[in-house]
Amino acid sequence: MAKLSLQNFGKHFSDEAKLWATKCAVRECDEETKGSFVAFVDQGEQSFDVGVALNAKQEILSTICDCPKGDSLCAHKFALLSHISNNAKVAPPQLAKNKISPLERVFSEISHEELKTWLLKAFEKDKALQAEFIQDFTPVEQKLLTQQELEKKLKELLKAVIGSKKKVETPDFKKAMSLWENFAMNHVKIYLNKPTLNLHFEQLDLLYKAMSSQVSILMTKSYTSYFNIQKKIEAQIALTINGLPTEEEFTLAVEILAFHLVTSQGFDSAMLKILLRIFEKASERGKIQITDLILEQYKKFHVNTKFGDKYFTHVAYMMVDTTQAFDKYEDYLLPISYDNDFNVDLIGKLVEHKKFEKAIELCNVIVRNNYYAEYNFPYWAFLKKLYILTKQPEKSREIKKQMVPFTGNFEDFLEVYESIEDEGEKKSYRVNLLTKFRSHSQVGNFTTTDLFCIKLAGYEKNYNKLIEYLVDYRHIQFYMPYLEEMLYQNKKKTFLNIINYFKYTTAGLKPELFKAEKECYLPVYQLLCKFFPEDELTIFLRHHLPSHQKISPDSLVYFISKNLI
Repeated sequence: MAKLSLQNFGKHFSDEAKLWATKCAVRECDEETKGSFVAFVDQGEQSFDVGVALNAKQEILSTICDCPKGDSLCAHKFALLSHISNNAKVAPPQLAKNKISPLERVFSEISHEELKTWLLKAFEKDKALQAEFIQDFTPVEQKLLTQQELEKKLKELLKAVIGSKKKVETPDFKKAMSLWENFAMNHVKIYLNKPTLNLHFEQLDLLYKAMSSQVSILMTKSYTSYFNIQKKIEAQIALTINGLPTEEEFTLAVEILAFHLVTSQGFDSAMLKILLRIFEKASERGKIQITDLILEQYKKFHVNTKFGDKYFTHVAYMMVDTTQAFDKYEDYLLPISYDNDFNVDLIGKLVEHKKFEKAIELCNVIVRNNYYAEYNFPYWAFLKKLYILTKQPEKSREIKKQMVPFTGNFEDFLEVYESIEDEGEKKSYRVNLLTKFRSHSQVGNFTTTDLFCIKLAGYEKNYNKLIEYLVDYRHIQFYMPYLEEMLYQNKKKTFLNIINYFKYTTAGLKPELFKAEKECYLPVYQLLCKFFPEDELTIFLRHHLPSHQKISPDSLVYFISKNLI
């Protein structure tokens, strides 16, 4: 955490965090290694594991807390930092003098034998409590265990809580996971003491395998409590490895983890999560090292495949993006099946870096994989642009042909239409599109496919059809290039359709479209005056527009009527 130290950390915490910190109590604060502090921070009835790593200059290298806000600068981190620096006194509320709780009174009066007898009876009734007591008061053995031995210990802890129950309730599962957590956090210390040794890594790997094999028995239960154990292990590993005293040790530790990421059975998502947590807290140099290691493993895992594993690919892409190494690893990264947001981002990045051939390759891979054509649209849009940039007009036209049924882009249609030599194919292409667009048309919901119909009629000089379209497509701005010819064709029917269908403005019209509509009112009026004498125009309007009929004051018909008065 750059520029954060024991001297200035208070400036970086919110007032809210500082206020809550006064309600916290720091206990059992230990300096496990030089500059690496861990402690319990109590807040009410809750207790959180908090850790801080400092360098020789008392600069804060990293912090962890397992509270819900532990990824930010939370109150518990402030409490521990204050405790270490003595900048502020953070202590639990003082009890009133001479006030002794009932429990304290009993403990002061009971004999050792009485307490022992009571505990033994309690343990007979509550096997989970018995297991927890044994865990807490048995000296931790730094002993290397096999996977079978680890599984046996985990089974015993499960059995202490669950017994022979066939149906495991959630509270029991949480109790069992609490026992697992204590055991796992103790056993992982073997690895944390020397993460640069393969022998110690094996204990971490075996612990994960043992937990996975045993928790899989309880498939019906929520894995939240189990995943929380993993998160705490990941956080502790990240803190330890980023706090290693030399760059050589850091490099060796992450290389061991990365080397075991991909095996013949697949990739180990647990190892990837650990490396991700280390990456998040690492220095710039450390981030680059981890990215290089991860991308080589990513390439190894995805050999001869066209799509990437979703989680692995997201992590790899994030690391490449963070370290600005896209040019280095552009050929490694793969699209993700049915993940349009990611794929569009990846291809956009390739285009931005002018890697056009790679972008074209990925677009075509994705299009071939998609079952429904509508999912191809973003990739067609890329290909349309890319084929133009790479001077491949025939392929560009083929993409435009695929896109027109979805976009209604008339210019694209015209390019494709005029390139078709077979008259039968040409006619069929036109008829199929027009039929589709007309069948999907809705009054009051003007779309690009509606504009296509207007432009096609104008292109074919079918002015009678344009006069009919005034009934369905009520945006006068799009008829302006053809309006004079429409009036030549049938001026009365054209004006009658304007009177009948342009008395109101379209609800919900975008401001820019509404502005363009109003800008056309005067030219329309001037064209009508060219084809009708003013008195004839007035009579025609009054005849077809009864005086009692209400019209919108923003409408074309209202504008015409006001100019005729």
